[in-house]
Parts: sequence; C-alpha cells; structure tokens
Amino acid sequence: MLQQDEIVLLLVKPSLWFILVTSLRFVTAMTLLGILAVNVFSRQAGSFITPQTAATAAVVVAVGRLIWGVCVWSSHTYLLTNLRILTIKGVVNVAIYQASLRKIQRTTVYRRWWERALGLGTLGFATAAAGGPTESTWQMIPRPLATHQQVLAAIQKASGNGGV
Repeated sequence: MLQQDEIVLLLVKPSLWFILVTSLRFVTAMTLLGILAVNVFSRQAGSFITPQTAATAAVVVAVGRLIWGVCVWSSHTYLLTNLRILTIKGVVNVAIYQASLRKIQRTTVYRRWWERALGLGTLGFATAAAGGPTESTWQMIPRPLATHQQVLAAIQKASGNGGV
C-alpha cells in the first residue's frame, strides 16, 4: 500500500471510546426494551417466554452490538505519510480514501461537547474537488489538536512551504 519513497509519519486509530459512543444508543434502547420485556413477561404466568429469557435475549443482543462496535473500531485506520493521507474504514465493505498532501486544500477540527469532555476530536480533510465540507474524516481521535498540527506541518513540507 505504501509507495517506495513513502515514510509513515503518523498511524492513528480512533479512541476506545469510539466503541461505547457508537454503541450507546442501541445498547440503551436494548436495555430499556429488556426491562420492558421482563416486566411484561413476569405478569404473564403461562407465557412461553420467561422473564429470564427476555433479559438474556436483551443482554445477548446488546453484547452483540458492542462486539460489532469493536469490529468497526478495529477496521478504522488513519495514516499520515510524507506524501499523502489515508483513511481506511469498513468491516464488510472496506473504503479507502487517499489524497496527496499537495492536494489537500482544507483541514478542519471538529470537537463536539462530549468529544471535548473525553479529550477527543474529529479531523476533516478536503481537496479542491470536494463537493462538501470534507471528503474524509478521522473520527474520535485522541489529542486532535496535536494531530492536526502534525498534519498541517506535513502538508506544508510536502507543498514546499516548510519555512512558513
């Protein structure tokens, strides 16, 4: 995947918080649904489904979502080299975004309130051909401001503006 004269400057993965944050809504909904199911089935004496079965099913589905979150987290890889940035994402359908550092026109740091509270942030990248604000993002990375500075320094060096 790397070219012959390419040097890896930075290899980043999302924070482990990514797993919990991306799974939180589903796990919360499954917990509430499990509580509701336990209450419903505990009131029906002759029911085929017992409260324990309902609780177990809710836990199994919630744990399954967390396992999926781990798979998604492990599939996200962000790479900065001396020539380009790469974003690799996807468990089933892998998507690879790559752009020459010389073609990067805009970088953006996004920090929602909960990302700030966890010390995380998201970096966005766009070239001149971008139809929207970003073409690729590095989601929920730790130390986003320091990482952003490293990316900007690599872009300046690749563009020949290292002395700015």
